[in-house]
Amino acid sequence: MGNNRTRSAWRGLYVLGLAALVPASATCGARSELWVPPPLPPQPECDVNEDCPGSDNLCAPTGCVDTAEYEGELPDLPAGVPLPPRVCVVLDAVDCDDDDVCTLDACLPETGECDYEPATYDLDEDGYRAPRPGTKAGDPDSCGDDCDDTSAAAFPGNPEICDGVDNDCNGIVDDGASFIPLDDSPVKLSSDGLDPAGPGGIAYGDDSYMSIYWGNGPEGSTVFETRLLPTGEPVDPIEKQVLLQNADGSGGPIVWIGDRYGVAWQERGDDNYEIYFTILKPNGDKAYADTRLTFANGFSINVDLGWNGSEFIVVWQDDRNGDFEVMGQRVDIEGQPVGGNIALSNPGGFADENPAIASGEKTLGLAFFNGDAGQGHIRFRTFEQTTLEPYTDTISLTAGDSKPVDPAVVWNEDRYLVAWFDTDTPVKAIFAATVSEEGEILTPATAISSPGNNHSRYPSLLPLGDRALVVYADNRDDGDDYELYTRMIDQQLQPFSPEMRITTAAGNSLYPITTFGPDGNVGVLFRDDRTGDQHTWFTRLGCVTPSN
Repeated sequence: MGNNRTRSAWRGLYVLGLAALVPASATCGARSELWVPPPLPPQPECDVNEDCPGSDNLCAPTGCVDTAEYEGELPDLPAGVPLPPRVCVVLDAVDCDDDDVCTLDACLPETGECDYEPATYDLDEDGYRAPRPGTKAGDPDSCGDDCDDTSAAAFPGNPEICDGVDNDCNGIVDDGASFIPLDDSPVKLSSDGLDPAGPGGIAYGDDSYMSIYWGNGPEGSTVFETRLLPTGEPVDPIEKQVLLQNADGSGGPIVWIGDRYGVAWQERGDDNYEIYFTILKPNGDKAYADTRLTFANGFSINVDLGWNGSEFIVVWQDDRNGDFEVMGQRVDIEGQPVGGNIALSNPGGFADENPAIASGEKTLGLAFFNGDAGQGHIRFRTFEQTTLEPYTDTISLTAGDSKPVDPAVVWNEDRYLVAWFDTDTPVKAIFAATVSEEGEILTPATAISSPGNNHSRYPSLLPLGDRALVVYADNRDDGDDYELYTRMIDQQLQPFSPEMRITTAAGNSLYPITTFGPDGNVGVLFRDDRTGDQHTWFTRLGCVTPSN
């Protein structure tokens, strides 16, 4: 819409000095003598618009007008105050609303002209825009039809290949493919001086993996990054510190959004653990200064990170109010908080811990543990993507007669897939359930690893649309030692492929974190103590198509 201004809108009056001429005692208070004003000084007059305060903002400016032209439309002045021949008045603000949800409407103060930017991003620069948060790619009000704006290899009509991407945007990644162990010799990432060390997060962007991990050095624990070639070899021989001080830091979930990484972690620079966030460029350099997200008393720990298409969503467990509860924070594309911390759960006498988050079509799905030292539940709830307002009630995915812990969650085509393991149940397996965005359990809790006397722990999930990849630790073969295993499951949580062992060395392999990489590979970050110390390692899975 244009920037029309009518006489009816000339309402505000800026007559300089008038406010100082009438004291407050003249209008209120108890019995007093009549106030007689002193002789009035000559009133200042404006000659041109530039004489008026605010005239340089052409979106909501002031202007200098002839008083006689607006007689009857200007406020009455105190008795005895002469009206200047020309006065400053407030003009109509420029209305730039074009009634189009696909544009961000703004007025440029320097020119008064309207500016209409697209409401969605094309961060991967493939010529296709991402949908608005809360909409599905290609819908009439989505303003974009790119099903994956983190990859330039995904857009409608692109041929499907085995590369960990939904190239043709049909909702299925690497149609019909499976993933098998690829590396006989995993790569150790954390240096010998860090012990223990453990994985925080991994993502693939542009032409390399970015791994985030924590390690305990001589001066304490901090967070590191190592950039990896597609083969897994470090780009630089020496790891780089993300957290530039040794402040008992750990964590490090990382998300690639098409042109940059978002990273979150916890550190204890002061007395309490707090949550921090930063933006990394594709080469690992920081794009902006680190941002502290929490300032309340108590611990803020166990952070997870998601991306809703326009903002990062950070979640963590927090005991500022007594029992642990799940808190959330929106963060913009430049790493700055949007609003404040938001409570996402209500513990009600029991702790809410280990949150995990994923972005669906129109909601955010949150899974977390709720309970005490004896038993508890895996709870699940969905929220509005852009406001974090509750979308559904909280539901339980478990019976409450054992202790299920460490949930993982992904959005898989048309449902949330949640996986966890149980520390107190006769069935030793990884369990999973699927839930709709409306909070309906589509497939109840089901064992997705082979049950037995062994212990299956620490599931990591990758969605493929009509199926999903799960990687986990299990001690079935060596009794005491854990190794990493993988298998594929379908949308009904039934086996799509046999279980395969990934690691084979002596010692424990634990805490796998997975990401799609190039050429159909899957990168796996994990902790391993095969050398005696606990270090962070990297290995890969390879894509096998039905025709191979």
